[in-house]
Amino acid sequence: MAPAPPECAIGRTSAVTGAPRAGMRKEQMMKEYYKIGEISKLYNIGTDSLRYYEEIGILRPRRDENGYRMYSVGDIRTLNVLRELRSIGFPMKDIKAHLKDFDVQQTLDMFAEAIERINRRQQELELLKKNVSERIDEINYYLREKNTHESISVQSLPERHILKLSEKALRDDNIDFVLKKLQSKYEEQLYIVGNGEIGALIDSDCLLEGEYGRFEAAFYIVVPDEEFDAVLPAADYLCMTVKGSYARMREEWSKLLVYAQREGVSVCGSGVELYLIDNHDTNKENEFITELQIAVR
Repeated sequence: MAPAPPECAIGRTSAVTGAPRAGMRKEQMMKEYYKIGEISKLYNIGTDSLRYYEEIGILRPRRDENGYRMYSVGDIRTLNVLRELRSIGFPMKDIKAHLKDFDVQQTLDMFAEAIERINRRQQELELLKKNVSERIDEINYYLREKNTHESISVQSLPERHILKLSEKALRDDNIDFVLKKLQSKYEEQLYIVGNGEIGALIDSDCLLEGEYGRFEAAFYIVVPDEEFDAVLPAADYLCMTVKGSYARMREEWSKLLVYAQREGVSVCGSGVELYLIDNHDTNKENEFITELQIAVR
């Protein structure tokens, strides 16, 4: 009787040919196709994204007999390139064009373009960093210099360039909406959070009639070399800093007008409210800081 084959060979090779058994080949050979759930998990992306890539023609999964998407090794290679190019900032339309037919030189060209994109992004981030630093300095300045309820003073203020959106609004209803419309119109120049150069104008007739919450326009003060469409004229202004809720503005405007009458000066032009620290910076009304200004002669 012939001896049995070595134990390590039992169940692993054919006793006749020594070739791998069919069952073992199926377990050890790499899969040719992968289900959408496997690809989603592998790349940590949603199945909706995979369906979108198929919709725009980047991936072309086959369907099995049950209609399920099956992704090939070629689809995986495509996803590898797609994810790399997305990670360095390329839009899908450029990636799709690249994947249609590319060689080494085209890949080098894509990387060179990526360097240019990164350099531009670095410049944008430096500007953003500068902007945020200025906001920090601005808020700290107002907290340090304007954080007390000051008496009325007369200040000679220079002409100030502004971006202005003329639209009537009530303080409690939609002044924030008008400010947002102004920001949308000048999105490249204007930011709201941490910006003490934003304000609103009140018609002087409304002030004299006791209508302290009816605005005629919202505005943003710009630096001299930026685009502007209106000015706050150079003049002597009665100024007062108010800390606290906007509900106090009626009382504080009344004080300014009484002061003007007592001092024998006439108000001219619109009343100005500058929101140094407002509800975009804090939701604590006791932290609001508003500066009231009105030109006099």
